[in-house]
Amino acid sequence: MLFFIDHSTRHVRIAGITRHPTGPWITQQARNYLVDLGDRTESISFLIRHRGAYFTDSFDAVFQTIGAHVIPTLPQVPRMNAIAER
Repeated sequence: MLFFIDHSTRHVRIAGITRHPTGPWITQQARNYLVDLGDRTESISFLIRHRGAYFTDSFDAVFQTIGAHVIPTLPQVPRMNAIAER
């Protein structure tokens, strides 16, 4: 499952569900998410993402084009992903 959480509003948007995520699928879901946000993309400053292999450079580039800073979670730092884990 791919989801995005807005920390300011605690709104969760489920972007998609698949048994076999791939880099191109994840990237397309990110594009769809930004299209759905419309003018609100300006409010995205940071994106904290999992270190999974399916999060490719093209996924990061989608958010970097709107000026967001992409931060992969650090290995063995469970508190960095605490909101998503709950």
